[in-house]
Amino acid sequence: MRVASTELEQVRRLWLAVLAAFALLASPSVHAQDEIFERGNQMYQEADYAGAIEAYEAVLSAGFESADLHYNLGNAYFKGGDLGRSILAWERALVRAPGDPDVGANLELARSLTADAIEPLPRFWLFSAVWWWVRLFPRQFLIVAVAVGWLSVAGGMVTRVLAKTVETGRLGGWVASVGAVFVFLLGANLAVRELGIGQPERGVILAEAVAVRSAPADDDDLILFEVHEGTLIRIDQRTGAWAEVVLEDGKVGWVPLDVMGVI
Repeated sequence: MRVASTELEQVRRLWLAVLAAFALLASPSVHAQDEIFERGNQMYQEADYAGAIEAYEAVLSAGFESADLHYNLGNAYFKGGDLGRSILAWERALVRAPGDPDVGANLELARSLTADAIEPLPRFWLFSAVWWWVRLFPRQFLIVAVAVGWLSVAGGMVTRVLAKTVETGRLGGWVASVGAVFVFLLGANLAVRELGIGQPERGVILAEAVAVRSAPADDDDLILFEVHEGTLIRIDQRTGAWAEVVLEDGKVGWVPLDVMGVI
């Protein structure tokens, strides 16, 4: 298939203009946060774990996050002796980079150090399959793929409308169709993850030991059992300063909100 070189040049310039406009969306503040992140990495290398934590947390407070940031933060917390927050940070990293072997290995090590030996209940295979699909791709990959898909749809449609030859029109239609498939499949995956559709709210116990009660009240007569730092929980509901949580083995009870971190 051949297309007139002048028309190909017009198409090329159109795509370059679209990509340039997309690149301008990057804020200068991103570079500033990168500098803070790298400073945190330097502090970590110098065994200044408190300083590294402060730098990483500053980046998070500015509204920027990534799997690498949470991973490094978890490493710093672990080196600083904070098991609960290290597990919390690595769990957050795993949400953004499912299947990452380094994150998985660190979590396996950290969980082996927790006081609670909890045997998870088996999960229905269909739920496991859906969960696998939702967590198959890293978050950053999904964002880029969906953005490229939208650009492909828009650019392909514009190319098709402005095409002066049948071949160019078909090329534009093909590009738009491929982009639409990406947007539909990966966009749905991204939407489910970002909106938390069908996904339970999970958290990690951060306090050294927490009494789990049968009701949301600070009454020792209501104590059912104890959980300890690093234990993974599912948050079913909230009432005031309390949350009803479910352990991986199915045990249910109430704990104060301030003893946990939400993944």
